[in-house]
Parts: sequence; structure tokens; C-alpha cells
Amino acid sequence: RLLNGEYPGPTLRIKAGDTLEITYINNLENRGSVYQHNQYSANDDSNMHFHGLHISGELPSDDVTHVVYPGESYTYDTTLPSTHMGGTHWQHPHKHGSTSLQVGGGALQAVIVEDEAGFLPDQVANAREVLFIAHYFNIAQLESVAGDANDSVLNFDIPAADANEYSEFVTVNGQYRPIIEVDANEWIRLRVVWANFLQGDLDLGIPDCEMYLLAKDGIYIQDFPRFITDATVVSGGRADIMVRCPDPDTSYPMNGIVDGLAYIQTSGTTVTSEALASWTPTYPSYLSDLTSQSVSSGCDCDTRLAGRTINGFSFPDIANDGEQYLHASYLGAVVARQLSANAHPYHQHVYPFQLIGAGFNGNYNRVGDWHDTVKGTGEIRFRPTEFTGKLMLHCHRLVHEDVGMMAIEYVGPVGNTCYCNN
Repeated sequence: RLLNGEYPGPTLRIKAGDTLEITYINNLENRGSVYQHNQYSANDDSNMHFHGLHISGELPSDDVTHVVYPGESYTYDTTLPSTHMGGTHWQHPHKHGSTSLQVGGGALQAVIVEDEAGFLPDQVANAREVLFIAHYFNIAQLESVAGDANDSVLNFDIPAADANEYSEFVTVNGQYRPIIEVDANEWIRLRVVWANFLQGDLDLGIPDCEMYLLAKDGIYIQDFPRFITDATVVSGGRADIMVRCPDPDTSYPMNGIVDGLAYIQTSGTTVTSEALASWTPTYPSYLSDLTSQSVSSGCDCDTRLAGRTINGFSFPDIANDGEQYLHASYLGAVVARQLSANAHPYHQHVYPFQLIGAGFNGNYNRVGDWHDTVKGTGEIRFRPTEFTGKLMLHCHRLVHEDVGMMAIEYVGPVGNTCYCNN
């Protein structure tokens, strides 16, 4: 179950204003696995989610309630706003019931929205890019999901002698512990995608190398360069990091959720490079600063992720009961959510959100940062600017999302009102 038969799938590079047209062909065999609501099921039904892109959540765009059945196809057609910020994103299947099985099994690919010429400071623009798609394999968890779903496809042929060593591991760009070759003292831009179907943070650290945060979830931070010692990227999240390793002919381990994710190997050549200069990006309107804005009347709602539910509700049975909305807002509103998601990485489609609550104020995460996936407790805000309709939200522990930890918000036109289903 791979995208274009590759692991990971081919990287897409697009620009703001581009129209993205993808014909998604489900070549999986129909093995008779039918959908069971809020259970691991429909193993070979599929669809596509454009994780992180600021695009419509309605067809023919990023509507994950649509199903592409085995032997069928669907052409997704969506246009990025001309103001879409450049950044690192990814895409993957998102069919409720089989998301963890398909993503956990390797159906994923990176999506890069390229920056306009002259937008980035020269030190960043001229740095060599290194894509780092980290994908987590937890064999026991995947086999458990496959067993519950009565799936006959997913299988790991691991010799008994190696079972302990390979009970859980991370691949990087489809490879096990790859080596990244750089020159000593060279700045590289590491584009990190944490393609995880479970809970654990990536916790990427590179001892004895410099790491400066540039962007999270495809959105540049406002106080670059921010020195970090580890990147606590939550499941489904991304990070762009400027990295410099000092000594020639040296192997630097890249550690994280497991040690030795990959290795940076410096050459015998030491290049000249300067300290990174401060830079603040210009933000488009959908990312306008909301930290000092007043929340619109009725638009401050609670969103609690606990017990495989959101606010005590499981994902509605759309086929039988229609769409049911957790909360509602409207174009132009300043929307606040009092988020409680300490053990559950919260992911929101369509509109990224800004961290407001003091509970998010640390070093890797700071008040004022923008995300589409986060873990913690505190206030977040966003302002719908152009897309009405469905806004999906869910736990990015996809084993939880598949069994009901997902909900729909509705964004109405100007003139509508907000409501909360707390």
C-alpha cells in the first residue's frame, strides 16, 4: 500500500497560486473488508489528505470524508491561494478506519511549497536542502491494528533473532540509519516531516552540532534564528531547521525517539560560514497576528481530546446521520479554542492556528507561533479568511482517529454566527 509504488512516495514541489490536480487511483484489491463505524476496517478503501496545505476542505479539494474504493479513482483539484506561505508539508491517505494501517504501512509523501524569489534571507535561500522524512514503525502496534481489521496484506517477515532489535525503528527517506554527507561548518536546511501514526514526539537532536529553528508546520517563526537543542516535533508535524556541524571527518548521530535515526558525516573540507542573521517573515492575511485581537462573540469554545473522543463525542456516522458539527465559526471571525490535548497530538485541517495560551510557552513552542498540529493545554486562535465548509480536526495518533477521535467544525460565510458544542 504505497503511493506510486514508492516508499516514501515522490516529493511534490509546488508554488503559491498553483493548481494541484491529482488523479488518485486506488489499485488495491477489494478483499471484502467493509467499513465498520469507528473501528479498524475498510482496509483497502482510501483517499488523500494534503496535510498542512491551506486549502478548502470540500471536494474537489481536501475532503477526507470522500472515499475512493478499490478499482476506482478520483481527481482532486485544488488551487493554493496566491498568498500561501512557502513551507514543508506532506500528504497521506485519510480514510476513516484504515488511516493508521495505510500511513503506518508507508503510504506517504512530502509536499514542498516553494518560496518566492527574494523572500528568504540569503543564508537560508542559499543553504543546501536536506529532506528528512522520518517514518515510525512499531511492529506490535501495526500487527495489532492489522489483526483487529482482519487484514491479510500487512506482514513483517523479521527473523526471530532480530525481533527485539527491530521491534520499533524509524526510517529516514525510506532508509534505515542513512548517512547525510555535508562539509564541515556548512549550513544546511533540514526539512523534517514526522510521519508518525502513533503518539511519540520525534525529539530530534544532533549533539555537538548547532540547530536553529526556522519554521514549524510549514510556517516560518517570527524570531529566527531560535536556538534549540532538540526538535520536539509531534506526530504529523514538521520542522525546518538550520544545522551546522563544526569538525571535519566526523560522524554526528541524529538521535530522537530512537537513537541513531541517521548520521551526519562531514567531509575533510571546512567551509567558511557566518552566524545566522535575525529575520522576521512577512505573513499573509490568513496568518495575521491574533495574540492581541479580541475573540469574536460566541467564538471561544472548548476542544478536549480524551478517552478516544472529542468533548465526549465520537466521530459521527455521516452515511446514516449526516454531518454533525462540533463547533461553528464564520469568515472573518477571530476564533479561540481552549485546547486540552496533553496526550493527543491535535491536528486541524484547512486553517493553521496560533499558540496563545501560556501553557505553550517554552523554547521549541512559544506564544505567537503557528501550527497545524500540537500537543498540550492552552488557548489557540485562528481566523477563517476564504474557505467555508468542513474543517476536520482529530488526534494524530491515527490509531485513535480511526476509532472515533475525530470531529468536524463548520465555517460559514460572513454574517453567520459562532456556536460551541462544549
